[in-house]
Amino acid sequence: MQLELTRGDFGLSGEIILPAWENWQTDEMAQQPVRIDFGGDRPDEGQELTDSYRTALSFLVTAQEPMKKVLLLAIARHLAQLEEDMLGGDLEDDFDLPGIPQVQELSDLMGELQLEEVHILPVEKDGLCYMGYVFACSWDPDGIGIMTHGQRIVEVGSRDTALLCWICEDDIGHYS
Repeated sequence: MQLELTRGDFGLSGEIILPAWENWQTDEMAQQPVRIDFGGDRPDEGQELTDSYRTALSFLVTAQEPMKKVLLLAIARHLAQLEEDMLGGDLEDDFDLPGIPQVQELSDLMGELQLEEVHILPVEKDGLCYMGYVFACSWDPDGIGIMTHGQRIVEVGSRDTALLCWICEDDIGHYS
């Protein structure tokens, strides 16, 4: 893994190539490295590459294939819930919402989203930092954020969901 990090006002950051996400972009010409940063909404805690952050980086690289499936399933479920919420259950099953892809198979999301950022947060549980993933998506100009701990989905929501440490701390309180 080749990763060059720079230190800035918002913690350590850099770019990484994650082969599992190759060809998962919203525009054929848009394939780019994924931005990675440390600290989330607590940039002061992301200024040094700690052992915890190194462990998280290793997990990010070695578990990228299974994480891709976990993340895509979470997005598909989120879209189904969005559709259910918007329709209120009162309309026919074959009613399509404009812009929101109909997902029968995970591959239906190909061309609809692109992994843009991974936030490695200073909150950890059982020796592993929480990580947030941010996707650009065709149906929402603000994108979608997913908070994870290992291969477990903690929360799916707006872009900010991926970098808010309080979500992790709330999760720890809930599962302690």
